[in-house]
Amino acid sequence: MTLENVLWITLSAILALALAWFSYFYKSGKTPYQWLLASLRFLGLLSAFLLLAPLQFEKVSVNMEPHRLMLVLDNSVSAGRNASRPALEQIRDFFQKDPDLPGRFDLQMYTFGSGVRESDTLDFSEKRTDIAGTLKTLSNASLNGNASVVLVTDGIQNQGKGWLPSGPGSISVFPIVIGDTTAYRDIRIDGLNCNRYAFLDNQYPLEILISYRGEEATTALLTLFDNGRKVHSEQIRLGAGRASQRLSVLMSAGQVGFHTLTAEVAPLENERNTRNNRQAAGIEVIDEKTRVTIVADRSHPDIGALTRSIESNEQRQVTLIKSRDVPSRADETDLWIFFQPEPGFRNAYATLKDGNKPLLTLAGGLTNWNFLNEAQQSFRLEGPGPREELLPELNPTFSYFDARDWAVSSYPPISGFLGEYQILQPHENLLGQRVRGISLNQPLMTLIKGSERREVVIFGDGLWKWRMQSFTQDGDFQKFDALFSKLWLFLGAGKANERLNLDYENVFDGQQAAVIRAQFFDEALRFDPSARLTLHLKDSTGTLLDSYPMAVSKREYQADISSLSPGAYSFEVAVEDANIRKSGQFRIQDFDLENQQVRSDPEALLSIAQASGGALYYPSQLEQLKDSLMGADRFRPVSRSQRNVVSLIDFRWLLALIVAALGAEWIIRKYNGLY
Repeated sequence: MTLENVLWITLSAILALALAWFSYFYKSGKTPYQWLLASLRFLGLLSAFLLLAPLQFEKVSVNMEPHRLMLVLDNSVSAGRNASRPALEQIRDFFQKDPDLPGRFDLQMYTFGSGVRESDTLDFSEKRTDIAGTLKTLSNASLNGNASVVLVTDGIQNQGKGWLPSGPGSISVFPIVIGDTTAYRDIRIDGLNCNRYAFLDNQYPLEILISYRGEEATTALLTLFDNGRKVHSEQIRLGAGRASQRLSVLMSAGQVGFHTLTAEVAPLENERNTRNNRQAAGIEVIDEKTRVTIVADRSHPDIGALTRSIESNEQRQVTLIKSRDVPSRADETDLWIFFQPEPGFRNAYATLKDGNKPLLTLAGGLTNWNFLNEAQQSFRLEGPGPREELLPELNPTFSYFDARDWAVSSYPPISGFLGEYQILQPHENLLGQRVRGISLNQPLMTLIKGSERREVVIFGDGLWKWRMQSFTQDGDFQKFDALFSKLWLFLGAGKANERLNLDYENVFDGQQAAVIRAQFFDEALRFDPSARLTLHLKDSTGTLLDSYPMAVSKREYQADISSLSPGAYSFEVAVEDANIRKSGQFRIQDFDLENQQVRSDPEALLSIAQASGGALYYPSQLEQLKDSLMGADRFRPVSRSQRNVVSLIDFRWLLALIVAALGAEWIIRKYNGLY
């Protein structure tokens, strides 16, 4: 109690005593019950004065909080196998029926698969397992740290990232490994990657990711099929232990249409799990020649280098013209390249405004920047500085496509201007500028996703040097030409005059939801959320199966087709009342994610246990786990005290005391005829 509180109480007591003495002893003579009435008057007045005084006291409440023990049960398909199901149900029953655990812990039960929910019902219907996401969710819900997890699972995770505890007060995890932990020889195809489209009569790369687990090195036969027709086979060799191999095979696009590509590796002798020996992907072969027009008013080696790079793909055709001839080529061009724009390009830019064709601008050391800043609204160079030799620097965060294999660190410099570059449209920089080893934080090559067209801008000339350097390093021009092919694909993929755009996978493999997405734009090329889009679905024979109205969600239309059976399908998206249609093909793969691995993974669960301060157990060690939980001091109930500063006005009994004391005084006085 503070000195201020003592002074207030003393002053209140003196004042109440003085008033009671004055009322019953100073003015009054001897009356019945004089001392009782004076005492009641003193008690009532003292309580009233204390309520009026600014007195505060600390109120302490103490609670015993039991340790929170969360039993988390794997409800996935893999946990429901014959080797796992009985053990998992036995563990659940042990915790439910044990007489000691509920009295010591706040026992809660959860099931999980792709997500976690509070339940003790197991139906083993979850088609994905996200151990990391489950532990993160439970950890976030137990911020005070007075909680532990008993995780009953086979350790097979096929969704989410790894999880490790972080920060003080993190939960402890005690995994119980169920299922078969025996290590078997297993060879599997982890991935089959290819482009979504290929041009007729061209070659395209197919990437196969293969892994092997076994004590001895092995060989296996890899076979590739195109629409069921065998097109390639080779023997592969994999080392002992956990070995992996990445193979790349050039495939020929020999027939227009949708192609189902299948990679199959022959099973090993006595291999237990052969479900993961096969994977499929899809690619659509199209017959479409891209007409590229290079506009240049002067000769330069870059023009020849670009022409040869573009025409390395037979589906692209290059025409070289002067800027004055641009209007006559407008209807015969799919992609423009403006080389070193000068005032003579004025009519070229005027023609460009009337269409939506993609554009690559090469603005190097001979570019007239005063004219270029005025002629277009996509980028600017403020106050051009001196010409300089600019070295390329790859942007590691570039995301429009994968350019990590493009080794530009050894490329020679190209010629451009120093200065402050401004990109006025949504964009990402593929290359930055570097001068004498110093990064200038300025773009050297930028890709623009504009509202009217897609653009690529290269702020320098001398690309022929880069193409020659690619040949010096690799003995061919493939890496340079492959990167620029991605630029042409980027430009061609954004034709802004197409009002209906579709987004879907050629093969839905069961690892993600099967959804067809579409965007529809009005005549001003603004997203139209009020249109009516319908998906017409057909099977492999062309028979109409059903029609789905597409729902609007987050500036796109969607139709969920996850309920379809495995097989090949075609579809058409029609915009009602607009006579606009687009079609496509896809395949639903019979892919069981939970059966890609049959062996439990105690190693991964052990690392989680050790990192979180827990321990790994097996179903036969339930009593040891119980003894460990019951005997550890860190799992004892925690005494938590809460201190609150309260005013006397919060004590209701004090108000009752005032009413009782003054009321009793009044009744006694009235009963004895006193006024």
